[in-house]
Amino acid sequence: MLSSVQLNEHSYWVSVFEPLPNEQQELFERYEVTSDMLDYAIDPFEKARIEIDHDAHITLLIFDVYIAHPEEDDDVTAPIGIMLTNNNVLTFTNAQTNFVNGIIAQLIKNERAHHPIHSIYDVVLPLLYQLSTDYFLPIRKADNQRKALQKNIRKRNERVSINKFMELETNLVYILSSIQGNVSLLQEFKRRFLYTLTTSQQNKLDDAIIEAQQGLEMAQMTSDVVSRVSSAYSNVLDSNLNQTMKFLTVYSIILAIPPIVSGFYGENVKSLPFAQNDWAWQITVIITLIFIALSIWFMFNKRWWK
Repeated sequence: MLSSVQLNEHSYWVSVFEPLPNEQQELFERYEVTSDMLDYAIDPFEKARIEIDHDAHITLLIFDVYIAHPEEDDDVTAPIGIMLTNNNVLTFTNAQTNFVNGIIAQLIKNERAHHPIHSIYDVVLPLLYQLSTDYFLPIRKADNQRKALQKNIRKRNERVSINKFMELETNLVYILSSIQGNVSLLQEFKRRFLYTLTTSQQNKLDDAIIEAQQGLEMAQMTSDVVSRVSSAYSNVLDSNLNQTMKFLTVYSIILAIPPIVSGFYGENVKSLPFAQNDWAWQITVIITLIFIALSIWFMFNKRWWK
């Protein structure tokens, strides 16, 4: 689906949502889009980067955005395409990232409320800033979840907590990877286009880079803390398992003594000590208790219970 909004006398914002073949043809003919650039823009597996077609005068930004409410088994980040042509800016979204169009529409409304939109960069740079700051909330949320899990661990150790830590770590890996790509994209964009921007636009780009770098530092710190806490908790569970296995082993050794003693006297061998005595049964019980006591003393002496 294609929809367009006029920014000024010469420029349009074109929203491209999962274009059909006839819509792709319209992009080629009307909006100066090339086939290769279109393939990059709509590929849901592209990584954050800049792609430039000097012959067609097209710059494509693949920018990773945070998905606030992903479906089950979906990633928490996804790429969008922001294509800059001579006169227009085109955004390429899908079902996951369609919310970005709402952000752009609001940004255009806010920009027009203060001053006319003279350049497509007046829309693109605030958008990059907004999408960069959107990562702050999930990072803080992940840190709060980590604190809650860590607090519960002190009260009660459960295997389910490991699964929650694994989910946190996985989400943070996606977020961290996406922010790293976005930071590299913004720095590359500044290196290539700094001198084509006005002072105000340069300041907006610097603000976007600063926010993206801050988000990267926050994500790295949160990811490291979650990883360390998860590893420590896993070690605690392993230690508890080792203690349980040690107890069961010692307990099984002690329980093995009565069958051994009774087994000898159950063979009907007349030459066994006390076998013909009237108190034979009581004597075997006493012998069993003596061996059990010796075993327990030996294990305590060797600190096998520790």
